[in-house]
Amino acid sequence: MADLLTRNRYALTAKSTPGIKESDVHDFDLHDIKILGIVQDNANVTIKEVAELVGLSQNACWKRIKSFEDRGVIKRRVTVLNPSSLGFHLIAFVNVKAAEHSEEWNTTFQQAVLSIPQVIEFYRLAGSVDYIIKVLLPDIAGFDSFYKVLTSKVRLTEVSTSFAVGEYRNSSAIPLPLPLNTSPDSAE
Repeated sequence: MADLLTRNRYALTAKSTPGIKESDVHDFDLHDIKILGIVQDNANVTIKEVAELVGLSQNACWKRIKSFEDRGVIKRRVTVLNPSSLGFHLIAFVNVKAAEHSEEWNTTFQQAVLSIPQVIEFYRLAGSVDYIIKVLLPDIAGFDSFYKVLTSKVRLTEVSTSFAVGEYRNSSAIPLPLPLNTSPDSAE
């Protein structure tokens, strides 16, 4: 059994994953990957069910999950709601060019965006656009209200928006690490 786990080591390495610091790297064996896949797909699954699916004792699974939580591999557990059932039918991707690049403007802009509850994702980018904001809204009138609130809080150079007309993938699942050893017998 120990040989099987040794042959099936998975790892995130700083060399193979751009943007990952060495201190953020964790090693995972095949059982770890299976456990993470199961709890990532369904946070309500019981330890008993995880143990049965993975082939470990309940105690061993609980210890591994606790370790993932302690190390920050598992950040939190959430329930994913259906936006349409709550009246949110419009997804807008708002591209923003900064009015300036000072720390003061950046802080003011971040605070302004983060104060708007309809913002569900918010990123600073490298490239021709400085920020992208994903906003969940009921309709175009809701977007207009969002836009007025945003532009009243901070000066912007340019704002352009695209609206989703179809959703083909929407997942919070993180791709799990690939095996370091890709020989056929390592997949057991």
